[in-house]
Amino acid sequence: MTLRQIFFLSAFALLLSIGQVLFKQASESLTNGSGPGGFLSLLESGSFWAAIALYGGSTLLWIWLIREVPLSRAYPFVALAFVVVPILSHFVLDERISRAGVAGSALIVLGIVVSQV
Repeated sequence: MTLRQIFFLSAFALLLSIGQVLFKQASESLTNGSGPGGFLSLLESGSFWAAIALYGGSTLLWIWLIREVPLSRAYPFVALAFVVVPILSHFVLDERISRAGVAGSALIVLGIVVSQV
Protein backbone atom coordinates (compact mmCIF):
# COMPACT_ATOMS: atom_id res chain seq x y z
CA MET A 1 0.00 0.00 0.00
CA THR A 2 1.34 3.43 -0.89
CA LEU A 3 1.59 6.45 1.41
CA ARG A 4 -0.95 8.17 -0.82
CA GLN A 5 -3.45 5.36 -0.29
CA ILE A 6 -2.83 5.40 3.47
CA PHE A 7 -3.37 9.17 3.46
CA PHE A 8 -6.70 8.90 1.64
CA LEU A 9 -7.86 5.96 3.78
CA SER A 10 -7.06 7.98 6.90
CA ALA A 11 -8.83 11.01 5.40
CA PHE A 12 -11.88 8.83 4.77
CA ALA A 13 -11.95 7.81 8.45
CA LEU A 14 -11.62 11.47 9.45
CA LEU A 15 -14.54 12.45 7.20
CA LEU A 16 -16.69 9.70 8.75
CA SER A 17 -15.73 10.94 12.21
CA ILE A 18 -16.58 14.56 11.44
CA GLY A 19 -19.90 13.36 10.03
CA GLN A 20 -20.68 11.54 13.27
CA VAL A 21 -19.99 14.67 15.34
CA LEU A 22 -22.21 16.67 13.00
CA PHE A 23 -24.99 14.07 13.35
CA LYS A 24 -24.65 14.34 17.15
CA GLN A 25 -24.98 18.12 16.91
CA ALA A 26 -28.01 17.71 14.64
CA SER A 27 -29.60 15.31 17.12
CA GLU A 28 -29.56 18.07 19.70
CA SER A 29 -31.79 20.16 17.43
CA LEU A 30 -34.57 17.55 17.51
CA THR A 31 -37.79 18.76 19.03
CA ASN A 32 -39.23 16.83 21.95
CA GLY A 33 -42.38 15.93 20.02
CA SER A 34 -43.24 12.27 19.99
CA GLY A 35 -43.31 10.23 16.82
CA PRO A 36 -41.67 10.83 13.47
CA GLY A 37 -42.79 14.47 13.37
CA GLY A 38 -40.01 15.39 15.78
CA PHE A 39 -37.49 14.31 13.19
CA LEU A 40 -38.77 16.93 10.75
CA SER A 41 -36.84 19.52 12.77
CA LEU A 42 -33.67 17.94 11.35
CA LEU A 43 -34.53 19.55 8.02
CA GLU A 44 -33.76 22.91 9.60
CA SER A 45 -30.41 21.81 10.98
CA GLY A 46 -27.28 22.94 9.18
CA SER A 47 -25.33 20.23 11.00
CA PHE A 48 -27.64 17.57 9.57
CA TRP A 49 -27.21 18.77 5.99
CA ALA A 50 -23.45 19.17 6.42
CA ALA A 51 -23.25 15.58 7.72
CA ILE A 52 -25.33 14.29 4.80
CA ALA A 53 -23.10 16.10 2.30
CA LEU A 54 -19.96 14.85 4.04
CA TYR A 55 -21.24 11.27 4.01
CA GLY A 56 -22.11 11.56 0.32
CA GLY A 57 -18.65 12.84 -0.54
CA SER A 58 -16.91 10.30 1.64
CA THR A 59 -18.92 7.51 -0.01
CA LEU A 60 -17.54 8.59 -3.39
CA LEU A 61 -14.03 8.65 -1.89
CA TRP A 62 -14.58 5.15 -0.48
CA ILE A 63 -15.68 3.79 -3.85
CA TRP A 64 -12.54 5.21 -5.44
CA LEU A 65 -10.38 3.81 -2.62
CA ILE A 66 -11.69 0.26 -2.82
CA ARG A 67 -11.12 0.35 -6.55
CA GLU A 68 -7.45 1.10 -5.85
CA VAL A 69 -6.91 -0.94 -2.66
CA PRO A 70 -8.09 -4.47 -1.86
CA LEU A 71 -11.10 -4.28 0.45
CA SER A 72 -9.39 -6.56 2.98
CA ARG A 73 -6.57 -4.00 3.27
CA ALA A 74 -8.75 -0.88 3.14
CA TYR A 75 -11.53 -1.82 5.54
CA PRO A 76 -9.45 -1.87 8.75
CA PHE A 77 -8.92 1.88 8.28
CA VAL A 78 -12.64 2.41 8.84
CA ALA A 79 -11.93 1.47 12.48
CA LEU A 80 -9.89 4.67 12.80
CA ALA A 81 -13.23 6.41 13.20
CA PHE A 82 -13.54 4.65 16.59
CA VAL A 83 -10.34 6.44 17.58
CA VAL A 84 -11.07 9.84 16.03
CA VAL A 85 -14.71 10.26 17.11
CA PRO A 86 -13.94 10.30 20.86
CA ILE A 87 -11.14 12.83 20.27
CA LEU A 88 -13.39 15.10 18.21
CA SER A 89 -16.28 14.72 20.65
CA HIS A 90 -13.96 15.72 23.48
CA PHE A 91 -12.96 18.97 21.78
CA VAL A 92 -16.19 19.82 19.96
CA LEU A 93 -18.87 18.44 22.29
CA ASP A 94 -16.95 18.61 25.58
CA GLU A 95 -17.33 14.87 26.16
CA ARG A 96 -15.00 12.98 28.47
CA ILE A 97 -12.41 10.46 27.23
CA SER A 98 -11.88 7.61 29.68
CA ARG A 99 -8.66 5.70 30.27
CA ALA A 100 -10.40 2.59 28.96
CA GLY A 101 -11.27 4.53 25.81
CA VAL A 102 -7.64 5.51 25.34
CA ALA A 103 -6.54 1.89 25.85
CA GLY A 104 -9.16 0.65 23.40
CA SER A 105 -8.10 3.23 20.84
CA ALA A 106 -4.48 2.14 21.18
CA LEU A 107 -5.54 -1.46 20.55
CA ILE A 108 -7.48 -0.41 17.45
CA VAL A 109 -4.45 1.43 16.05
CA LEU A 110 -2.27 -1.59 16.84
CA GLY A 111 -4.78 -3.84 15.08
CA ILE A 112 -4.71 -1.66 11.98
CA VAL A 113 -0.92 -1.71 11.93
CA VAL A 114 -0.80 -5.48 12.37
CA SER A 115 -3.42 -6.02 9.65
CA GLN A 116 -1.28 -4.14 7.15
CA VAL A 117 1.88 -6.16 7.67
